[in-house]
Amino acid sequence: MNFKLNTISAVLSSAVLVTALSGCTSNDDTQNTTEIAKLAVEAKLFGPQQNIQGSQAAALGNNQWLMTSESQGLLLTDNEKSRVLLAGNFESISLKQLSAQQFLLATLDNNQDNVAIFKLIKNGQTWQLNELTRISPPQAQPDAVCLFKNSNNETVSAFVPDVRGLISETVIYDLATNQAKNIAVREFSAVTEASGCAVNDDTKTLYVSEAELGVWAINADAESAANKQPVALVQPYGELNSEIGALSVSQDGTLWLSATDGNKVYAYQAQTDKLSQWSLAGEHTIESVAASFINDSQAQLVLIDDETGAYIQANVNYTAQTATSQNNVAMTHLHASAQTTPVAAFGDAADDPAIWINEQDAKKSLILGTDKRRGLMVYDLAGSKVQSLNVGRLNNVDVRQHQDINNQTHTWITASNRTLNSISVFTVDGDNQVNHVTEIATNLPEIYGMCMYSSESGHYVFVNDKSGLFQQYKLIGEQSNLSGELVREFTLPSQPEGCSADDNLGQLFAGEEDAGIWYIGAEPTAGNKAVKLQSVNEQLVADVEGMEIYHANDARYLVVSSQGDNSYVLYNISDDTQPSLSFAGKFNVIANLDKGIDGVGETDGLTVTATAVPGYPEGMLIVQDGYNRMPLQPQNFKIIDWREVKKAIR
Repeated sequence: MNFKLNTISAVLSSAVLVTALSGCTSNDDTQNTTEIAKLAVEAKLFGPQQNIQGSQAAALGNNQWLMTSESQGLLLTDNEKSRVLLAGNFESISLKQLSAQQFLLATLDNNQDNVAIFKLIKNGQTWQLNELTRISPPQAQPDAVCLFKNSNNETVSAFVPDVRGLISETVIYDLATNQAKNIAVREFSAVTEASGCAVNDDTKTLYVSEAELGVWAINADAESAANKQPVALVQPYGELNSEIGALSVSQDGTLWLSATDGNKVYAYQAQTDKLSQWSLAGEHTIESVAASFINDSQAQLVLIDDETGAYIQANVNYTAQTATSQNNVAMTHLHASAQTTPVAAFGDAADDPAIWINEQDAKKSLILGTDKRRGLMVYDLAGSKVQSLNVGRLNNVDVRQHQDINNQTHTWITASNRTLNSISVFTVDGDNQVNHVTEIATNLPEIYGMCMYSSESGHYVFVNDKSGLFQQYKLIGEQSNLSGELVREFTLPSQPEGCSADDNLGQLFAGEEDAGIWYIGAEPTAGNKAVKLQSVNEQLVADVEGMEIYHANDARYLVVSSQGDNSYVLYNISDDTQPSLSFAGKFNVIANLDKGIDGVGETDGLTVTATAVPGYPEGMLIVQDGYNRMPLQPQNFKIIDWREVKKAIR
């Protein structure tokens, strides 16, 4: 999203309604803008007026509005008649529609200093309010609340900025089961004093206003970084007048805001990155604005005048945004069944997993995961950490188990070591302990990704660096004198990382992060010419990250991390000598609310096995999670039953 400041002044018609014009840049235009700002939209009183001490309104449709009142409570009005739904002291309000007759409602309860969540249900002509849950920020007064209906993980979350300058996110409703929840997701810093917030569900954008500074946009999806971008700033940094009040988003996705200085009302369209503005006639101090469209070109505004505490109403000419085209690739939503212990510290650390199968007792199999700030982490099948080998900044890891590997468990584990630009080699002993064997030096200036390959000709490690260069090393010798011999080099056009080899057919698949998937023969005698099989597109969104082959009974599937849209793509691999890929499905991993396991975002590495282990009769998929939530913790790895993944296969 582009957040340039491109203000569009509003011109009034003879009926004192306004039409948006393009932004002004010349000196003459600036003078015109000043004159236009003196013209004003007429406003009239709206709803009950006696001792309202209002704060913010929200549209229910059909000219019905909910209003908060610090003296009377939650009110329902159509301007002809009004009634109190719940007596009390409430301010800030957010609505999300569940159906034609049901809404979720969030508001601040000033009497209890917390956030109240209700379900609003229409029975005939009567509205009924049922309390679902409460959110209490720890030792902090909430400043505002706004709801986010997340179609990606089928939940509704509440964002609550508080006086600490932090925003907490809490899942308050499970759309899949129609059940109320109260699950803490994360907490992040935002603004020093929030005057309001609102969410555009379609673009997954959280807007937060800071009274004396402006409005910020933050990615609302928990499986992302909470980086903020300026939408529009207060003068002299931008075009807005101060102070910015509460925010709202209308049904078309427009962001509405107000400024007490000059009685200004603004509408921000993210699609066009344009800001329209109007002034109200008369003496008002506008603290909040909410909008509902009368038709495609006219909006009804309900505002609060902070001087009187009463609500007022105005109509403006404004064209509703049209919906943008969405990615039409079908996405299957899956759940993780378990997760590993988080790595030691926050930051970009966990990267790539692998699986070691205990062939004597499958329940003692191990999950391996790199911590690229420390070394190799070892977990049991439940995800509990059982070992930590601090050998350096390991990036990728892979395993080969083969009868002619001459050690106790016939196992080699290798990892790319970015501290030493080497290949770290491990094995597993008879007591199920992972042991560091040696380091194999490379001449790569910046070692990065890697994977392994075994055949009758030997056991190999493919490593790459960010230039696109791949090197193939053959492991030579036994555990006491193991070394590596460089046997081949080839290149991809730009930065690679993930790769996966099919030992049975001698095939190597490699990912070029910004471009797609390549194929080359895995034997060292296969030459150095790679063939591109798949480019990035609406199905496979860069970066192309981890990949691994799943061997089903009647097919092979390449599972690939489509990092750019927090998802995974399944490709059917043909059995030809020169293989091809055909799209077989796409899925993401969403929050498992029943087990308290969050969804997955920005996956780097992944691994998969078709070997049956306890609880996973058809094997498992393990993926790195870039943002570990519910609650906020350092990164970890999520474990998905392959029977879940099969749901995504077309």
